[in-house]
Amino acid sequence: MTRRIISTAAAGLVLGTALSLLAVVGTAEAAPSGVRGHATTVQANSNVRSGPFEASDILGTTTKVTAASIDCWLDGDTVTAGGYTTNVWYRGTVAGYNRNNAWVWGGNVNVGADPAPGIPGC
Repeated sequence: MTRRIISTAAAGLVLGTALSLLAVVGTAEAAPSGVRGHATTVQANSNVRSGPFEASDILGTTTKVTAASIDCWLDGDTVTAGGYTTNVWYRGTVAGYNRNNAWVWGGNVNVGADPAPGIPGC
């Protein structure tokens, strides 16, 4: 009886932890309304750059999931991070970075695929 209670409690703890993580991962800010381009978000700890290359100036680094409006995509430097590789970079506006020409590596933009359907090439 004790063994079964411990197993059930452990399973409940695992399930509760998984649901908590899903709730955190699923949380994102909405892009501002009326913004030109395709509304999306950029992941936390993403570098916002002046161009689609790793050598481009870093304008800033997001500290949380951040609203963005993407205008277009371009093939730039190939980057591998977090087990994902792509050479797609997105240009647009990232909330908090008052530039219309901000670039973010595709692996950090929450669009589902690179390049994202419906977003034109630059």
